[in-house]
Amino acid sequence: MRINLLLATTRRSVASDRPGLRYGPDDGDSLQFAAVSVNVPSYHVRGTGELPRPSALRDNALTYRPDPQRDFYVTSTIPVDSARFVQRLTADLAQTQSRDLLVFVHGYNVSFEDAAVRAAQVAADLSFDGTVLLFSWPSAASLAAYVRDQQAARNAGYQLLRVLRNHAAAAQPDHLDLLGHSMGVEVVGKAMTLVAPGDSTPRLGEVVLAAPDVDSRVFRREILPRLAPHAARITLYASSDDDALRASRLVNGAGRLGLGGDSLVVIEGMDTIDATRVSADVLGHTLFGNEGFLADLALLLADAKPPAERRLLPVQRDSLTFYRFRGDRR
Repeated sequence: MRINLLLATTRRSVASDRPGLRYGPDDGDSLQFAAVSVNVPSYHVRGTGELPRPSALRDNALTYRPDPQRDFYVTSTIPVDSARFVQRLTADLAQTQSRDLLVFVHGYNVSFEDAAVRAAQVAADLSFDGTVLLFSWPSAASLAAYVRDQQAARNAGYQLLRVLRNHAAAAQPDHLDLLGHSMGVEVVGKAMTLVAPGDSTPRLGEVVLAAPDVDSRVFRREILPRLAPHAARITLYASSDDDALRASRLVNGAGRLGLGGDSLVVIEGMDTIDATRVSADVLGHTLFGNEGFLADLALLLADAKPPAERRLLPVQRDSLTFYRFRGDRR
């Protein structure tokens, strides 16, 4: 099947015959828009959360032969202007029952195609009845480019705020949810710190921070106070087994919001979910491949269920409550 996404990006466009390579790692210093289609293989050949991609033998400079029966890949990328983008958002929302708009912001070391197929996988595995808007900032898609990506993410915050104010709001969704992963929360955080008191900013529904790679002190002091007044609920998913965020803590010399254990941030105005008991990728950082995590996220985004009404264990810390996963469902 195909999952259709709408794209807002600050990446510079590049000439390529391959739809997934139409936007590169360089900062275009402006917004571009597109309609993107992603091939999603059937559950007959993949499990929930699995993201099969073409192997190196079928994905290289000489040959590109994705298999529509078993691979995720971008099948088309059609640029549109700003006005047409809003029209397309409005039309897509009208075809859904929920009229929900989910804005997905990817993390560090992610190409445009990586971001698009991940957004499509999440939408498919959540059975999301709504429209997905991918905000893609110019990550270099390189492990060696951490500091460069961090600055690029912060620079993109201004443009994400423009998309929320000028494009998402113009489409008039019934619910506007925001899902930031890893360094993508730097983009979200910068956007919200640019909101001055009294500014017109669309009301957000669910704001989900998945394994956020952002300074926990900066979040407490600067981001949460600006974000909370504009969101119905803020949910943090953190883990004490996240090796990527452990490395980030060493690089930055500061705690990361997505780390659990003794570093777990439990604070008024945010629901904290300890996801240590569910398996992630090899670094313990990406939870989108875990069936239990996806099931919980579906209850949050589709039904707006609070954590007390989901399959989670409440834990008391002083006068506050956070929640833990019971363990893998697999």
